[in-house]
Parts: sequence; C-alpha cells; structure tokens
Amino acid sequence: MFTETKKLIQEIVDNGLAPGIDYSLILHGREQLSQTKGFRMVYPRQELLKSNQFFDLASLTKVMGTVPIIMRLNRQGKLSLDDQVHSYLPEIKDQRVKIRHLLTHTSGATAWIDHRDQLNAEELREAIYQHLKFGEDFNQKIIYNDYNYILLGFIVEKILHVPVQVAIQRDVLDPLGLKNTTFKPDPLLTVPTEVRTNIVIKGTVHDPKAASLGPHAASAGLFGTKSDVVKFILEMLGQSNAFFDKEMLNEFLLNQTENKKLIRSLGWAFVNRAEKPGLIRHSGFTGTFILMDLITKNGLVFLSNRVHPSPNLEFLRYRQKVYETFLNEDF
Repeated sequence: MFTETKKLIQEIVDNGLAPGIDYSLILHGREQLSQTKGFRMVYPRQELLKSNQFFDLASLTKVMGTVPIIMRLNRQGKLSLDDQVHSYLPEIKDQRVKIRHLLTHTSGATAWIDHRDQLNAEELREAIYQHLKFGEDFNQKIIYNDYNYILLGFIVEKILHVPVQVAIQRDVLDPLGLKNTTFKPDPLLTVPTEVRTNIVIKGTVHDPKAASLGPHAASAGLFGTKSDVVKFILEMLGQSNAFFDKEMLNEFLLNQTENKKLIRSLGWAFVNRAEKPGLIRHSGFTGTFILMDLITKNGLVFLSNRVHPSPNLEFLRYRQKVYETFLNEDF
C-alpha cells in the first residue's frame, strides 16, 4: 500500500532535498502508515531524525491555529467573516477589505517595508499599518501573503485582549489536546532549520516577520510533532468533534471567496474542486504540508526541514510530485 508514495519520499531524502522527513498516511479516517526518514540535522554534525520530534510548522500555523480561532469567534458571534477589517483595525483605511478577504488571500495586500527584519514587534506593527496597500488585485486574484494572517492576528487581539498566540494556545490547541504543539518548543527536541551567519536556527521561528512579532504573529510560529498534526487532521476529518462540529467542517467544503470566479476555502487551497470537492491542502516554507480529503477521509501529513542547512528549491518540484503520486495511488 502507498508503494509509489513511499518510494518518492525516500527519493527526496536520498537526493538530499531535505535532510529528514517524518510523515503519516491516513486512509478512511485512520492512520495507516507512519515513517521517519533521514537526519534531524546535517550541520554542524549529522544526527538521525527520531519520530515525533518538533518541527517548525511555518505556515501550517495559519490553518492549525489562526483559521480555527477565527471560526470560533465567528461561532460565538464576536465577529463575522464579512465584517470590515477597518471596524477592528481603524489604521486600515481601505473599507473594502473584509475578514473574508484576509482568510482567502483575496485582499491583494502588498507592502514594502525597509529593514523589516530589524524591527521589533511594535515597530513592525506600525510599519504594516503605514505601508500595507490593497491594490488592483483586490478581490480579483488569489495572492498568498502572510500579511493577511498577520492582520487576522491583530483582529483576534483586539477582540480577546491577549496576544494572538496566547489565544490560540488557550482556545484551540488546549481544547484539541495538542500537547506537543506549541509556540515555545524545547530547542533540544526541535528539528533545526536554516544556518544563518554560522548559527543554526533551532527552537525559534524561521520566518523573520513572525520572529519580529513574537507572540503577536498569527502567520507562523507553531512547532509541532507528526502525531499532533495527525491528531489535528483526524479532528478535521470528523473523528471526535472536540473542536470542529459538522457545521464548521462543512464550511471548509465551500468556496469562501467573495468573487466566485476565484476558488479558496477558509485558509485552505482546493486541489481539484471540480473532480474532488473535498480535497484541500496547505504547506509551510520550512518543508511541511498537509493534504487531505474531507469526503473520502484520506490524508497525508508531511514534515521536513528542507531549509536546513539552507533552502532547497528543487524540493518544491518534488512536493508537487508527492501530491500527485499520493492521489493516484490505488487504495
């Protein structure tokens, strides 16, 4: 079972596209295969990867933390997806932009911030308010952009009066029982990412914007183990309804864009909605991704450190091949 997928994942490690991979395959709502391949680190020394070490989940933070807390606030009547962003963040002057646009990456948000990575949290927040623009692509294109989710985090903070990462831990991760998903991992248990100026990043978030924003970052920052990501996926596949009830899960099957010529779920990207309406995915820059079908209950959790010791671009081509190979397997 999954012969071709396993072969391709082994090829990624053998070709040095990622030092190590921790992955699980889910069939009909049950974990069928879990394997760990390669190395935790290769610089300054080689060290084998062990199952369920902590990975920098990167942008999986968006769908495992930020989307769920926005949905929870919506369910509680504390916000609506069609609320203007301006009503929560008056610094955002463009009153066309709604929470829905941020969730679906249809806001057209762009920003150029000089010396961005040298700014502290408050300086970066002010720079975002000053430089963020919603141009001609507003509601016309899906343009993936971290600033959409950074703004969502600021909105959560305005409503709940705590840093967004505190809110996600308290209101999403803890209720889900994700004890090995955290914004504050033990570096000794964490898989390293990039080497910068001869320093190995380990236990601190790889993304510079998230590093600057600290507890106020809703676009990246989570670290987690394979088993916890699988647990989250099984929850989304309707195994326990500890967080997502059937009505909430049905929201992921809908095209949530305002301009229906565009197609995007809440946070998640549809893969082939015409033929497989339940198939969604999301990836993270560090080499992580989730692919799952909400209808057939099949899925793939893939955690790697493809940015160690430096980003590997060839990995991205193989990632697409893994998607296609897994979906074409004869289950």
